[in-house]
Amino acid sequence: MKKILTEILNRHNTLRGNCINLLPSENVISPLAKSFLSSDMGQRYYFKTPFSANNGISYAYSGTDYIEEIVNLGETIAKELFSANYVSLYPVSGHQANLAVLFAFTQPGDSIMVFDTAYGGYPGLDKEKLPKYLNLDVHFIQVDHKEPEIIDYEKTYRLIEEIKPKLVIYSSAHTLFPIDIMGLSNKCHEVNAKFIYDGSHPLGLIAGGVFQKPLLEGADVLIAGTQKSFPGPQGGIIATNKYAKELEKVNHFVIIDNPHFHRIAALTVALIEMKEYGFEYAQQVIKNTKALAKELYHHGFKVKYIEKDYSESHMFKIKVDNDYIHFVKRLEELNIMLDTAGRIGVAEMTRLGMKEKDMKSIALFFVQANGSGNMEALKKRVINFKQKFSTIYYCDS
Repeated sequence: MKKILTEILNRHNTLRGNCINLLPSENVISPLAKSFLSSDMGQRYYFKTPFSANNGISYAYSGTDYIEEIVNLGETIAKELFSANYVSLYPVSGHQANLAVLFAFTQPGDSIMVFDTAYGGYPGLDKEKLPKYLNLDVHFIQVDHKEPEIIDYEKTYRLIEEIKPKLVIYSSAHTLFPIDIMGLSNKCHEVNAKFIYDGSHPLGLIAGGVFQKPLLEGADVLIAGTQKSFPGPQGGIIATNKYAKELEKVNHFVIIDNPHFHRIAALTVALIEMKEYGFEYAQQVIKNTKALAKELYHHGFKVKYIEKDYSESHMFKIKVDNDYIHFVKRLEELNIMLDTAGRIGVAEMTRLGMKEKDMKSIALFFVQANGSGNMEALKKRVINFKQKFSTIYYCDS
């Protein structure tokens, strides 16, 4: 069985080493971050504050000094990157970060506003997911139905005034452009609501200083996953300048027990890398996004938002129809990975050193995949191209 397991892992690693990954939800971590992710810290416990039971029994652990140093270092750097006075790296996913704000600021029966999953909203906030089990009444941020990634602010403001939600959570898996955080936050505060910005997708661009600055622009809380445009291990983050006490109260032993300290150690490496190289990385991500979108558009693909220069993030959108779903499967046969939602992301390929000229090569693979040529020969060309990019950049290791 161990041999079979090893063979499966080897096949996975070979596939991923030989594929062009354009999934916007994924990235690669540096060799140094990977070494921390496999460290002994993954087997250890550490409590910032010892837990004490009513009968006097308390729980604290020895041998945790170095874990404490890393947690403190990671939080300090994250505070700097995201302009926050409170940060928690404890959530093991962006989903747990969403859960934290729901626990901290809502009660059963409250209303919340979220981005509709029909237009790319986070599935965990679907009416049948977290809100159902927390007994929350869900309403939707209003959008332009012809351009559903774009918020209709006037309609949204009127709905906020009407329903007076406890929270408005901007959580979109299709974040292409910065939004008017200040306007949304001000309207929320008029009705005593809080505005939460889920930066899971653009977090690496936020850290690099090229997208927008949610907390400085008025968001009450920034939450995010740490593995999309941000090149960290899979995990979550919470940051705020206003509600540290409320969020810390629902953190340890409420949304999370052991936050996996090897993950926090690897995340701290990624935070340091973004502090040093984030601006350069984020700039190149956006250049590559625009370059690939432009090339595909000129080759006849149904790329959206041409009039807005395609995108300002790590991904752009292609119109989804039955032909596109079939095309995604065809590209997978060539070792080119997309999702079926029409999103095309460049963060991982940027981290592997690709530039605008390489986006032209990728676009040509798309064109050739649309033809009736020799698929096996084309797959070999894709693999040969990808094998030129095996070094991870924007880091020291």
